[in-house]
Amino acid sequence: MAAEHIDGRQLRYQHRRPELLDDVAAYVLEHGLADLAMRPLATAVGVSHGTLLHHFGSKENLVTEVIQRLRTRMADAADVTSSPNSTGNLAYWWQRSTASQHLPVYRLLFEVYAQAVRQPERYGHYLQQVVHDSLKLMESLVEAEGCPPARATLVASVIVAQARGLQLDLLATGDRERVDRSFALFLDMLTMLKHTWHQ
Repeated sequence: MAAEHIDGRQLRYQHRRPELLDDVAAYVLEHGLADLAMRPLATAVGVSHGTLLHHFGSKENLVTEVIQRLRTRMADAADVTSSPNSTGNLAYWWQRSTASQHLPVYRLLFEVYAQAVRQPERYGHYLQQVVHDSLKLMESLVEAEGCPPARATLVASVIVAQARGLQLDLLATGDRERVDRSFALFLDMLTMLKHTWHQ
């Protein structure tokens, strides 16, 4: 009987999983992670607690999927992948990805990041994913600009760290002008660094 019940639930909700994930993401964006519990979440998005467990398995898996969904949405909005690989596109990426409508996503990302650092056994997968994806994207950009492969990971790490720090600064202070000018200054410094790549 239990197996039939689970199969029935799968048939009922499998076709609307993307919609369910969007509803869950909207809830998590609004309420954050501090008091996130599966039963109130299920009620809020109009499904049973069992349905959430069936689709996501655990709270940690759910959070990981939500973050991936939001990161993909932001990457699409910033149009990074459709632009030619060039560090010159970082200014465009920064402007698009830090637009005001995306700041709640960054707020959640930093909340998850802090949780993952404190509890790597619960959110270790998220940490590995976000670090790997960010570094690989920046490595491809700097290598396309002529950065020696042996230095690409280090240069990419500096870019990711600078962007992440200024994103957090923007959330904490709201000082858009100073933060934007700081990122522009960093890009000028990166341009100077590029002149050393073939020396």
